[in-house]
Amino acid sequence: MDRTYVVRDAVRLGTSNPAGAGVSHGGVARNVAENLARLGSRVALASVVGDDAPGGEIAEALARLGVDLSGIERIAGARTAEYVAVLAPDGALHVGLAAMDVLAGLDAGFVARAACDDAGLVFADANCGADALGALLARARSAPWRLAIDAVSVAKSARLPRDLRGIDVLFCARDEAQALVGDSGPPEDLAHALVARGAAAAIVTLGADGLVQADAQGAIRWPAPAARVVDVTGAGDALIAGTLHRLASGATLTDALAAGQALARLTIARPGAVRADLSPALLAEALADGAPT
Repeated sequence: MDRTYVVRDAVRLGTSNPAGAGVSHGGVARNVAENLARLGSRVALASVVGDDAPGGEIAEALARLGVDLSGIERIAGARTAEYVAVLAPDGALHVGLAAMDVLAGLDAGFVARAACDDAGLVFADANCGADALGALLARARSAPWRLAIDAVSVAKSARLPRDLRGIDVLFCARDEAQALVGDSGPPEDLAHALVARGAAAAIVTLGADGLVQADAQGAIRWPAPAARVVDVTGAGDALIAGTLHRLASGATLTDALAAGQALARLTIARPGAVRADLSPALLAEALADGAPT
């Protein structure tokens, strides 16, 4: 569950701050799955939730969108994962809190049980444990599907193995890339270092400065398109979902990233991690005119 608080003025530590509040369904993989379903992709989600009301509510909402939930496991006595975002008045993230102990259930055994082989693309995030990510990369190296991974955060990026072979597309923010590489150089160098460690392609996101796309042939710097910022929650997940949606239809990574950037721009223009009005037509319109919506 995502709980979002937007402070009215500059945050003052050590005291209460007037704020507006909202609650929505969240989680990196869940957000990606919902975006994909709203875009018309055939999608399944494998994850763990608690045996509580939020877990049931999240599952029911995804089922209504047609997401295959046969890979969802409910953990007895556990609390469904929760993310709390405190946003500045301009919509920028001030602090995020993750209460996600239940995700310890995403281990190597869970990966072994996950039914992936009917998929063309598999996406996972570093909310999974290190053993799960290691098992998934090992499985991907001989699998018929392509694998995309999101590093999620600086702390969670440490769960990725040093050997990144098996990853077709690795998504990470600049600070996550720095943590993975152990360097603070230019983003192009960071992306190249991740490719050198085995990822077929690396996408290093730079916020308002755009992103860098790198593979064995070189690196491309993408500027950030003009955008109206209301809430940055879910922007990275939208970038991933739009990219995967186009990759699944046979687009090149370069063409797919254009859709990813367009979906991210659409997402930050409205409150919440996923737009309830998202449709293939809305994404096509955003791609065609390039204007904030």
